[in-house]
Formats: sequence, structure tokens, C-alpha cells
Amino acid sequence: MVWDARSTMSENSSPTSGEEALAALRDRLQELYRRRGRPSYRELARLTGQALSHTTVGMVIHCRKLPRLGQLELVVEALDGDPEAYQALWLAADEADSAAAGTSAPARLGGPYRPTGTAFPHTEAIGGVAFHPDGRLLATRTEGRNATVRLWDVATGSPLGDPLTTRNGWVHELAFHPDGHLLAAAGDAALRLWDVTTGEPVGAPLTLHSTGHQTVAFHPGGRLIAVGGGDDTVRLWDVTTGRPAGDVRTGHRHPVFAIRSLTFHPEGRLLATAGNDATVRLFDVITGEPVGGPLVGHKSEVTGVVFHPDGHLLVSTGNDATVRLWDVMTGEPVCSPLMGHIGFVSEPALHPDGRLLATAGLEDGDVRLWDVSAHRPVGEPLSHSGAVRALAFHPDGHLLATGGNDATLRLWRGESTPEPHLSRRRADRLRARLTAVREDRDRLAREVAALGAAPGAELDEPSRQVQRGGGR
Repeated sequence: MVWDARSTMSENSSPTSGEEALAALRDRLQELYRRRGRPSYRELARLTGQALSHTTVGMVIHCRKLPRLGQLELVVEALDGDPEAYQALWLAADEADSAAAGTSAPARLGGPYRPTGTAFPHTEAIGGVAFHPDGRLLATRTEGRNATVRLWDVATGSPLGDPLTTRNGWVHELAFHPDGHLLAAAGDAALRLWDVTTGEPVGAPLTLHSTGHQTVAFHPGGRLIAVGGGDDTVRLWDVTTGRPAGDVRTGHRHPVFAIRSLTFHPEGRLLATAGNDATVRLFDVITGEPVGGPLVGHKSEVTGVVFHPDGHLLVSTGNDATVRLWDVMTGEPVCSPLMGHIGFVSEPALHPDGRLLATAGLEDGDVRLWDVSAHRPVGEPLSHSGAVRALAFHPDGHLLATGGNDATLRLWRGESTPEPHLSRRRADRLRARLTAVREDRDRLAREVAALGAAPGAELDEPSRQVQRGGGR
């Protein structure tokens, strides 16, 4: 249970001032530091996995000004303390300071999202996270040449089984199948699929058409998976057969790798790609033809794209420290760029109801929340002690997962409980997808049987669409 910071004030006292709340935090830190035997700052930095420098550790211990929450948590953990108690002390100091400055309540930590105290510790930097469609588990991947993929129980923070094995290579991106039975990972020039229930690989790794950074996304209908990477081509694969189902030539150009991110429109007909050539492009999935011209506005590499749940907006992030919103019908920006991050913005994620946008900072270590309709920030950033590389909303929207170079995945809880209409909508989608998967399986079985009986027989039109790169 989170210790209640209000217990630092007597029932009859006035709200604690910023100085008093900071002093209470400092006193507790000094007491913890003494109990731990006053280890050197260099030793504490080592115990944080070198996520902090010894200088930063010293600044946190002295606590002459309010440290960043992520830095405080790492130091407390290194001192064998309870991070949840210090989160509450930090919030008390932050709120008192905000009240003294005359700021409004939403300027507190993260506005609508607060730390849960649940952390998923890793030994390496976290490069990606994805929630399972039913929300009960999540998958993470680490950075580096010996990357690992793990499944976690969301409720307990416990790992589920052993890490999913790769070929001791890079893993660049993760994606769950829309009905949740498969997990895909792209990287090291291969696409791998695992059975989520057993943790066993499904089929042999698929050899990809290009090297470099790989990005992956399932089609909303579940039949196709798209992979893009080093060249300007997105290849579509048939999930059932493991065979190529068409290519989309995007036209992105870059000397190292062309495509940084891709995403399907919620209705499945459009594919959006983000390029290292500073453009975003839209394509018709069935024909592979471009839809409109490139979306131009970023000044350098576009690092991420995501469609709004209702499909009318597209969000892009870039290495130019901006977040941009685009009208899907016109290809025009809907507002001025959203500014606030310092340096590269690594990834966008949209709340399932579409009202909130979360973005991650590679250089500032912050996750920022934005009001999509008002085009303005919501609350203060959610802080990590290093670059933030991964974030995802729970399918019900009440949790936000974030991770990065501090080797810890954190969960943040929204002020509201899960919205029932989102749960019902998700359940309806899953039932529809499961029905479609079963129908596809039965249809393919009938076609294979027919082909075996009549070698000259042709596949039906939906199958030809899949071969060309379409299908829903």
C-alpha cells in the first residue's frame, strides 16, 4: 500500500509548505542513507546499474531541490528502501510547491496518471512494450545485440515463463496479433512468431527482405502482418501460411535505413509509414498505391506514426523535437506542431478513447501527455532517469506503461477506473476477429482440399487479394 504523504501533517495544521515537504523528504532520505552505512555515491551509482552518475546520486541524497521522481526511485531502491513511500513524499513536496506557485491541480505529476509502484525490472535498456489485447499481460523487449523478449503479468508484475528465445540478435519491434494468440518480433533480418499461451515459436523465422531497423504491425483483420526496414519496401506476409502476400514500395529514401515506423488504419484499408527522409506516406493496402502526396513538415527523421482510434487523425513524432497531427482525408496538419520535448521524440501512443496522446523523449527522459482536441499538454511530464524508448496504453486506458534506458518498465494509473464502454468495445472486436480467423481457417482448408483434388483450380478473389497484399 502506498504510504499516505498527508500523514506528515497533523490533522489541525495547514497544508505543508514546499520547504517543509522537501525537508521531510530530505530527512527520510538521510535516515535511509545512514541506515545503509553511508555508501559512496559511486557505489550507489553502480547499484543503479549506472543509470545515474555519482554526481546525480549525490544531488538526490542531499535533496536541496526536488529531484526527478525516476532518479529518486533508483536511489531509494539502491539503498534498499521502499520506493512507494518516497513517491508519496515526492508528491507531497511537488503539490506543496505547486500550490505555493499558484499553479492548478492538473500541473501535478502527470496530470491524470500517477505512479502505481509496480515496476518490471530488466537488466538492459527497454526498447519496446506492447499490451496483450485482453490487457492481462504485456510484452517487453530489451535493446542490444542479445535482446530478450519477455511476457509479464500486469496485475502482479511477475514474469511469465522464460524469455522468448531469439537467435541472439537484435529485436527492433513487437506486436500482438489482434486476437492475442500470437506475438511477433522483427529484427536481425528475421520475423519471429510465438504462441502466447505456450511461449513456443510458431513455424520457422521468416527471412526479411532488408537489413537494418525493422518495424512491424498486424493488419486489424489479423490475416496480414507488415514489415518495413532498411529499404523503401514494406512486405506483407500471410500469417496463416507464412508466405509473402505482396509488397508496397513507399518511395522513402535514406542511406542507412528508410522506414522507421508503420501502422494500419483502424479500418484496415490504409497503411501509414514514417521515413528517415522526414516524410510520412499513406498507401492503399489492397493496391499498394500511394494515397495523396507525402506529408511534409518534420525537419528530420520521422520516428513514429499512429492512427487515432476513429481514423480521422494521424500522429507523427520526429527527431526535430516535434509532435504533429495530420488530417487523414486532406493530408494537411490540423494544428501547429506540439512542442515541449527536448531533442528526439521516440514514440507516440494514443489512449483507446482517443482523447489523450502520450509521447516519449529520447533525450529528456520524459513522457508527455497531450489533449488531442485542445492540442495542448496535460499535467507535468512522467519522468524516467534516462531516455524513454517505449510506451503503451492498456486496452482499457486506465494504465500507461513506459520504459527506457533506466532498465525499468513503469506502470502509471489513471485517475479514472477502466471505462466499461472500452472493455465492451474491445470484447466485441475480439469476438469478431476470432470469428473471422475461424472462417479464414475453414475457407483455406476447403481451398487446399479443392486444389488437391483439382490441380488446375484457382483460388477465390479474397485469396488473390491476399497474394497482392490486400484483404481485411
